[in-house]
Amino acid sequence: MNQFLIEKRNPILFPESAADFSKQLETLKTELKALMADNPEGKDFYLKTAVDVAVDLRSWLAEWVLVDLVKTEDITAASNNLLAFAKDFGAAEAAAEGEKEIEAIASSATKKLCDLNKEGKANTVWGHDYASGLTHSLRRGARWVTSNPCKIQLFKKDFPDYYQELIAEIKRENAGATPAVMAAQMFTKVCAISARALYPIFKATDKQYGFVCMQVDPRDIKDTDAMIKQVEFWYDAMKKELGVEEPNVVFKLPAVEAALEAARILLEKNYKLCMTLNFTVTQHLRFAEILSKGKKNGYLVLMGGQLDDQIAKELEAKGVENAKDIAKHGAEAVIRKSYRLLAEKGYKNLSIMTAAVRGPWHIQNSFAPVGGAPVLITTVTGKINQFDAEPTPFDSLMDQPIEEKYLEVLKTSDVFNKAICTPDEGLLTWENLYEYPPFVAFFTQFVAAYQEIEDDFK
Repeated sequence: MNQFLIEKRNPILFPESAADFSKQLETLKTELKALMADNPEGKDFYLKTAVDVAVDLRSWLAEWVLVDLVKTEDITAASNNLLAFAKDFGAAEAAAEGEKEIEAIASSATKKLCDLNKEGKANTVWGHDYASGLTHSLRRGARWVTSNPCKIQLFKKDFPDYYQELIAEIKRENAGATPAVMAAQMFTKVCAISARALYPIFKATDKQYGFVCMQVDPRDIKDTDAMIKQVEFWYDAMKKELGVEEPNVVFKLPAVEAALEAARILLEKNYKLCMTLNFTVTQHLRFAEILSKGKKNGYLVLMGGQLDDQIAKELEAKGVENAKDIAKHGAEAVIRKSYRLLAEKGYKNLSIMTAAVRGPWHIQNSFAPVGGAPVLITTVTGKINQFDAEPTPFDSLMDQPIEEKYLEVLKTSDVFNKAICTPDEGLLTWENLYEYPPFVAFFTQFVAAYQEIEDDFK
């Protein structure tokens, strides 16, 4: 949530030229010296900013633009110069922590995955699944942010004072508005923090990445018109909040029947969409046909961890030994079948986005073959750190069959059978989706979290 850091690093990490890079570095040091002179109590904060930018220069943030403008040795020298600057003003401890982070980034398996993707040797990218703490992820190659009502609640928990400041700000700016409108504006305010940090990536990738996902009100899950209106409301709100004509936003709709028409209409209006609350091949195929007709890339979420959790719960109730280990192959089977069917149907501008990551195995399951559609992973800092500590091979297994010994047990699970079936097989219908355990688990959380945000304005 360090907006000061974002403001100071973006001109350095995303300069217009090598000369501009050098100029921005000197400007930063001059500004920090002046700030420390005017506000000695803030000295540690300002020096930490110098250290953070030094670390950013040695991270994946430099790969978007800087490495094409400035020699690697000059980037390293600039980083070392900022670390020396911090040390000269007495911030040796902060500089040492920065050097430690530089080493951690260099050995990060997640960063290595991004390196391979840039080299054309891998076909999987990833994003940050939280409303704060983005810098750690950007340094390891994250290229977007996802949000949902639960993430806004976690932001409230992490930053209670700032959350209250936002409530007061929203009430001033939206005097006379309903609590529902003001709750929607809380998403605008919180998501805009990430959107500002990501906007240079949005520009550097010709608007393909560098976006923040905003999820429509789950209480309107059966209301097509309400979904459309909220997307339009948020688009205009983000334009105003960010001060741009085209905000870097992707809108998350639930993969339910009412969203079929909402997705069609919104795509005609050129909005970028991501289908969430998605656990099954049936949902993927139903929405793939629609999203593939859009002019922009669309995304089909697979909330694999929640699917595996519910399969495990069902198998445990049946007395199956090692139910949790076997259940790990549930989402694995679903993503491989979906990926194959989407490729066979020739759908374009479409990627699966895996979510609810439980461990390195879910990341491994998401590695896409080079030459096919990319797969996106969205996850949190803890899971990235776990993957960095316990990396798996980067080879794609997407075309490999599930071992029969696991598949035999998985087929005893009603949750799994509904997840793996196609629309023609008819095991999962729009009506029984609302009773489907993985769907119910997340939907219930989303509704409660959104309602709490609205209650904050009553």
